[in-house]
Amino acid sequence: MSNLTVGDLVAMRQLACSVVAGAAGVGRTVVWAHVCELPDPWHWLGADDLLMTTGMCLPAGADEQKQFIRRLSEAGLAGIAIGDDLQAPPFTREMLAAADELRFPVMTVGHATPFAAIGRTVAIAAQSVQVSRIARLSRLYDAMQATPEDESSLLGRLSAELGHRLHVVDVELGSEVLRDAHPLDDELVGELRGRVDGRLDRLPPRMAIDTAAGTTATAFPLATHRKCMLVAAGNSDLEVDAFVLLHAQSLVGVEVERVTRDRERVDAVRAELLEQMITGSISADAAAPRLAKLGLADTGWCVFGFDASRLQTARTLTGDRGFPYLSCSVREAGYLMVPSAEADSTAELLGHHIDSMGMSARNATTQRVPDSVRQARWALQAARAAGGGLAEYSAAAPLFLPRTLTEAHFATRAVLGKVIDYDAANHSDLVETLDVFLALDRNWAAAAERLVIHRQTLGYRLRKIESLTGRSVKSSADIADFWMALITRRISSDQN
Repeated sequence: MSNLTVGDLVAMRQLACSVVAGAAGVGRTVVWAHVCELPDPWHWLGADDLLMTTGMCLPAGADEQKQFIRRLSEAGLAGIAIGDDLQAPPFTREMLAAADELRFPVMTVGHATPFAAIGRTVAIAAQSVQVSRIARLSRLYDAMQATPEDESSLLGRLSAELGHRLHVVDVELGSEVLRDAHPLDDELVGELRGRVDGRLDRLPPRMAIDTAAGTTATAFPLATHRKCMLVAAGNSDLEVDAFVLLHAQSLVGVEVERVTRDRERVDAVRAELLEQMITGSISADAAAPRLAKLGLADTGWCVFGFDASRLQTARTLTGDRGFPYLSCSVREAGYLMVPSAEADSTAELLGHHIDSMGMSARNATTQRVPDSVRQARWALQAARAAGGGLAEYSAAAPLFLPRTLTEAHFATRAVLGKVIDYDAANHSDLVETLDVFLALDRNWAAAAERLVIHRQTLGYRLRKIESLTGRSVKSSADIADFWMALITRRISSDQN
């Protein structure tokens, strides 16, 4: 550490520095001196840094000045040097009293003294510190070079070097990206997400976090595509060299981007495999070696279905948690296949971010993947019909839907068979008309507009459907039959 103190700077008469408050703290070490005129300099300077300012960043109000000094002291700064050039607002008694109480030096600098002179003085005294910084940075980069494939190993090495347990949190999803055996407390992650809510596009440069349970941490943004922050668990008054910490943030950011790219490549390979298993273009025996290579063999499976737009979210969350999985999207639906042992944990994990999900029966074999996907799709339709949440397909709770493909075809034909045959023979669109009409809650104007037909034409088509089926679009019971038949037809088609 540098031996230069605030008192040493005051003693150098050529610098024209005078202490106006906090004289009891002149023994504070000064490692670096930096000019900052931003209203929150504690975000940009670190422990043992001297803030130099013309006073533009100093608020005018008494309470604000008091809080300003307190925040600088909490951030561990060595002191504040304010230029004596009439740019600063008058110092209030409250501010000076707070500085005395905190033993935080407040200095004025003669208008003839350039801040550069103070900065050079501090830099010369800190040369030995710079040498130690370079050595420490070398150890940081050596840690990255020596890091094996395990995603969490870099964080472990950096944590050991910096003396603080490090974590990477996706503050948009509330998930740890490089998760290890000692994850952050859920309450702390929730507090962090709440603090940055609405500011994802511009994350704060530094944030101290304290929870009701007494857990503390300090978070710093990472320059990554995902909205991530590097979190150092422990004392919220974190004393880490800002220069070294900046390099650590850079190293971790590079690692997060590497892990993200690697997962995307693996996802593409697994998506192709799952699609082949769903369509039957690869046999279970042929798929077994590929599953084994991915570490996914010899287990029972469960499939989750959801809107295709949520597939990346499901992949990201499941990948962060370290669960083995296969995933793909087929038309409007996304599917995630996980081991049955992780079904409940996956349901809880995804449930916070995906409104409607369907879950297949558990312990499916590789040979039954197409059936599991179909079950997940049926359950998803039931979840949507119920207004959201998770619907689980099982023999005990069939969700008013058929449980096999044969049952599905039979149910569809029983209600819509004559309409389907009429459409095929006459090249008409009666089934589509009924689907649109019911999907729009029997709104005649909206249905006619969606189908690009006149309301009279819509009426003719609905009467034809009633004639062919012997059911009425005004009867609640018949509407229920129509709706479930349409759902069954949609999800039991060969559009897997």
